[in-house]
Amino acid sequence: MKQNPDHFKFVFNSRQEDIPAVLERCQNYINQNAGENPVDISLLSKVKWVITELLTNAVKHSGADECLLKMDVRNAQLVIEKEDNGTPLSLHDSDNEKQIAWPIQADQTIEDFQIYHNGMDSLRVSIDNYNLATFYTEELPESQMPALLLDTSEHFGLLIITKASDEFIYEYNNESGMSKFRVTFNLNA
Repeated sequence: MKQNPDHFKFVFNSRQEDIPAVLERCQNYINQNAGENPVDISLLSKVKWVITELLTNAVKHSGADECLLKMDVRNAQLVIEKEDNGTPLSLHDSDNEKQIAWPIQADQTIEDFQIYHNGMDSLRVSIDNYNLATFYTEELPESQMPALLLDTSEHFGLLIITKASDEFIYEYNNESGMSKFRVTFNLNA
């Protein structure tokens, strides 16, 4: 683990049992670097959910032996990044019933699409270029709670991260094969 006042870096060995210790280190870093005002307990809970989901993604989906977890507290924002060179992100376009996987080919036409809904919220993704995806939610016009019972997919974790944070982005580097999830929290919100 490397730490300085500007950022935190930690190599996570993709073992589920190590997640609680990493959460504690992250919480200590945030509390020490948040500035004069302590971080609100409800925001800290959201940060813990996000870190747990990012690390669970490393364990269950990336296939990489390790990932790099980075955190920065600057300008009243907390930015968390998880990087690995494992299996790139793959999403199910529920609007068109097809899989979207990185690296995305230049000849693919991709628009914003829904990847999951929980009966109240639609988790959508915007592909800004072939390497960058931004997650966002839209409230569904009517509650469809029975769908929640039938459709709790692997993308539920992405919904948790998106709803808990102020910004959630996935970036894939074609040259290095590196996947990066970046999550931003506004500390003064």
